[in-house]
Amino acid sequence: MPYNIASLTFKKSRNIIWNLIILMFLLFSCGENKGSGSNTDDVPADESLPITFTAIGDVPYNEEQRLGLIDIISKHNTTTDSEFVIHVGDIKPGAIACDEEVYLDVADILKTFKVPTFIVLGDNEYNDCEDPEQGLEYWNKYFLHFNENWSFEPQITYQTERPENFSWVKNKVLFVGLNLVGSQVHDSIEWKDRLTQNGLWVKTLLEDQKNMVDAMVVFGHANIVEAGPEKFKPFTDLFRAASQSFGKPVLMVQGDGHFWIKNKPWPEQNITRLQIDGRDTAVKITVDTNLDYPFLFDRNFLN
Repeated sequence: MPYNIASLTFKKSRNIIWNLIILMFLLFSCGENKGSGSNTDDVPADESLPITFTAIGDVPYNEEQRLGLIDIISKHNTTTDSEFVIHVGDIKPGAIACDEEVYLDVADILKTFKVPTFIVLGDNEYNDCEDPEQGLEYWNKYFLHFNENWSFEPQITYQTERPENFSWVKNKVLFVGLNLVGSQVHDSIEWKDRLTQNGLWVKTLLEDQKNMVDAMVVFGHANIVEAGPEKFKPFTDLFRAASQSFGKPVLMVQGDGHFWIKNKPWPEQNITRLQIDGRDTAVKITVDTNLDYPFLFDRNFLN
């Protein structure tokens, strides 16, 4: 009898151990399957997700466009999925005086965007002013680091030599904003130095980020292709060479011309140049680095 009890106890213990082993195997298998079915294989990593933003520029030039801009912002705040807005310069017509009230008014309007809003210098509020230094002083007062009126997740980097120039990286896309204005050259030395600083900064950013980003988007105001390309050579030569070395898709978004152009104006076929319509219109741009050509454009998203 004692022998039978011991034997039975041993069998029960062995069964319990096997049951525990099977249970642990099942739990491990379920956990592993759950993990593989969540966001590891089926959903791309965050840094591969598309980025959508809105571009406007050359606005407002008159009261009608001012009201149109207010209407755009109202629609934008309720209907779009853009992560940020970029104004590519010219907040007034070049013919009117560079009065401080204009800068204040447009800044207050742009602040009503719900999403972070960036702006680069245009020539009408700076280079075309009767006193360009005064125009730049007003612009710095109301628009320098304008994006800091909102919370923005990526860390913004400002160029030491030119604090109005900014950049950040998100989802393997490098974004760069530059002081790239057109119109007349008041000081040839200042002009060349500024353009060279712009170009060298783009070159440095691309060299630093080359293995960590899959595309670059550059924001500037001037039409550097048709509007006197020779005077922009200090920047253009550096920009083209850096883009060629980068070898991945580059989008340059500009204002200035007031009509739509999307083309590849240089031999470097990885560079797309976009001139937006301007006025009281907007274009939604999506950058999807999962695509061979990552740039998508929607000019009717607010209609």
